Amino acid sequence: MKYLVLFTLTIALAFVGCKKKTSDTLPEADISGNWELVSQNSLYQGHYYQITIAGNSAALSGDAVVRFDSVGHYGLMSGSLTEGSLNLIGTFSSGSLSFRFSASVTPGSVPNSIPGKFYTPSLVKNGKEIGTDVYLRRTLSRFNCDSTLPYNAYKFIKVLSANNPTGPPVIFVHGMDATLKCWDTLIMNLSADFKLRHDVYVFQYNWKDSITVNGRALRDSVAAAGLVSPILIGHSMGGLVSRAYIASGGIITKLVTLGTPHLGTPLVSLINLVCFANFPGPRQMYPYTGFIPEMLHNPLDIANRSKYWVIAGQMTDQLDNTGHYQWLPAWAASIDRVGYDAFLLFGPPPNDGLVPVYSANFDTLNVPVNRPLPLQQWVDHFNLIQPGRAPQVLQFINSL
Repeated sequence: MKYLVLFTLTIALAFVGCKKKTSDTLPEADISGNWELVSQNSLYQGHYYQITIAGNSAALSGDAVVRFDSVGHYGLMSGSLTEGSLNLIGTFSSGSLSFRFSASVTPGSVPNSIPGKFYTPSLVKNGKEIGTDVYLRRTLSRFNCDSTLPYNAYKFIKVLSANNPTGPPVIFVHGMDATLKCWDTLIMNLSADFKLRHDVYVFQYNWKDSITVNGRALRDSVAAAGLVSPILIGHSMGGLVSRAYIASGGIITKLVTLGTPHLGTPLVSLINLVCFANFPGPRQMYPYTGFIPEMLHNPLDIANRSKYWVIAGQMTDQLDNTGHYQWLPAWAASIDRVGYDAFLLFGPPPNDGLVPVYSANFDTLNVPVNRPLPLQQWVDHFNLIQPGRAPQVLQFINSL
């Protein structure tokens, strides 16, 4: 009998121990730090949210910023993370700017991206808030980045009207860390004949956001304006945004790209060291994973490549009579000079300061793109859109 009691107690303790062990939970995820809210559709055009999260999982707190045209509106953030369920509430001085964010987070993790649902009073349908898919992406401290980063609101503007246009509309799409104003000099120098043939538009997008999202926003803007088969002229990242427009179903007559990293740029591998560029859009220009290789296999992109006209520039340096490197041209943009130097880590391939020539020229086997101009020697990346520095580029655009 004594042994039976001992056996029963042993079995009971074993089950109690197992039950206790299986009820143990992992510690909550570590989500403290700085985040940006990135939309997965075009509903947030003109908005950019930054969130700082601090505190323990039961009582999160911090601050939040929403921006419109680079103007920041500041507020407070509160919330909780309990058993993997994350809920955040942001309150600004204006009630219409408040938001709620809900998501599931794996306990014990240290996530860099958190997909979830976003609600705000500014998005209402039939009297109810619309929850839309977004994700929080961890960023570097805003205090290190904000002073150097203009935020671009989405804009689609007609800048020139032809009385009786005989050609398709033309849309200029700027590059990374730029705005629609970067096209002013080139557009002012368009020929009178070009202005008679074409209506001209400029598209401004949030270059920090996903290139795919920006391509869809361009598609929606073209459709809303009632345009048919436009000519797209994209500088740098703007050429990729234009290809994302095509991959999302947008129709074109031609795509002209100036210094676009069609095959990516190896400088992106240094992006964690460059605060001003450490955002989703620039990160998608990495050559070997994600957007670039996916676009190379996109059937709509492949079907339209015979309509692509690609132009590349190249920086070069030489030794002066003192044995030091002399930059040529001397008027090259300062960031292009830094980029040219950074390419020494990668070979370096011939480049325009930010993009390798092979990438801007779309130099892959069996890609039927058009290369209408010789390599623009002594023309760095940002001067490809300046008529005084790249007159052949302006002449080609005037011939469209």
